[in-house]
Amino acid sequence: MNEFPGKMYELLKRHLDVSGSKAVLNVAVWISAGVIGLMAVLYARLVSALQEVFFHYFHISPVLTACAGPFLFVLATWLVKCFAPDAKGSGIPQVLTAIEQSSSHRGDDSFAWGSDLVSLKTAGIKILSSCVGILGGASIGREGPTVQVAAAGFSWIGNKIRRFAPHVDFQTFLVAGSAAGVAAAFNTPIAGIAFAVEELGGGALGAVRQVVMLTIIVSGVIAQGLGGNYLYFGHPAALSENVGLLMMEALLIGIIGGLLGGLFAKILAEPKITKLPTRWMARAFVAGLICALIGYFTNGDTAGSGYEVTRGILNGGNLEDVSIFFPIYKLITTILSYLSGMAGGIFSPSLSIGAGIGLSVAKILGLANFKACALLGMVAFFSGAVRAPLTAVIIVTEMTDEHLLVLPFMIAAYLAYSAGKRVMSESLYHYLARKHLEG
Repeated sequence: MNEFPGKMYELLKRHLDVSGSKAVLNVAVWISAGVIGLMAVLYARLVSALQEVFFHYFHISPVLTACAGPFLFVLATWLVKCFAPDAKGSGIPQVLTAIEQSSSHRGDDSFAWGSDLVSLKTAGIKILSSCVGILGGASIGREGPTVQVAAAGFSWIGNKIRRFAPHVDFQTFLVAGSAAGVAAAFNTPIAGIAFAVEELGGGALGAVRQVVMLTIIVSGVIAQGLGGNYLYFGHPAALSENVGLLMMEALLIGIIGGLLGGLFAKILAEPKITKLPTRWMARAFVAGLICALIGYFTNGDTAGSGYEVTRGILNGGNLEDVSIFFPIYKLITTILSYLSGMAGGIFSPSLSIGAGIGLSVAKILGLANFKACALLGMVAFFSGAVRAPLTAVIIVTEMTDEHLLVLPFMIAAYLAYSAGKRVMSESLYHYLARKHLEG
């Protein structure tokens, strides 16, 4: 009986310790999420401002702006090469690599929390290099870099609170930070969850996602074919064309977008195809020169993320000004910008390429609903390139509020995913992460 109070004391102490750790962990997550949200907004505004600076000088003197491009490409690449090699490219493969390394070194806290892949130094160079690239007219986005920067922020805060919350898991903080980065970058919270589950959460979903999507598509087509395309509590807006035609457009654009997306991923994974110089400075300069020339002859449409062109397509701007060759030009400049060695993402450029593909198909075939075709192209190309069909469907739906197009989106995404696999069997991000692990 005398032992009972002592056991109760130990049990109570252990409970309080665990509760305290959880409280500290929850506070850390809240702080991290808040910091990441603020950082994403500031980074977005910085990139937007620099994009405006580029176009300001481009319209004043397109020749001089184009001439400066190759040198800024070299500078952006030099920053990465000299100060933080892990800041190169999108940033998502680096996060996947860090997650994989943390799995293989479980128990080795010093290895996990000390990774240069998600350090503050790498995050800083990531932002700086991508900003220089934007000034140089590179076809890059900020969303991939935001994911790596967000993961770095979560990692740093998690490392600081380990003494107060010893149960903090490095891998959990990385995945949470990455998902927060996607959600904050696109202002699409549900897509952040989907990206974490689909792309960062391991192979569990990968084994079943095709079956799940195919099941949903078949049941959805039957339901809509018999009952019509309706909302459970009403129909606030009707589609501008019949469902049958929309499904046919989804089939066609899904296959075309998926094949081009797979080709895009294949070239990024195997850069030798491009025959670019092997020396980093020459490669960056040549890539910058070609991007500058294409940008000059397309009136700057291929520079940056492609946001303005995509927005114009979706909002019914002067579509005659958008060439049917725009997606090809944008694809080439995005590949060259990525392979130059600077920091910069492919998320937004991929969506822009996809919108261009959809618009071009609509123009060539004389289809009336340019917007629907552009949206289908965005879903298709992204699914074929990044191999994340659920994320593609959710992110485009959230960004455009076109919930009535979810089923056509899923058809396009499924076909694009399957077509993309014919060109490149492995997911681009996972392939790059595996090559990083292999050294």
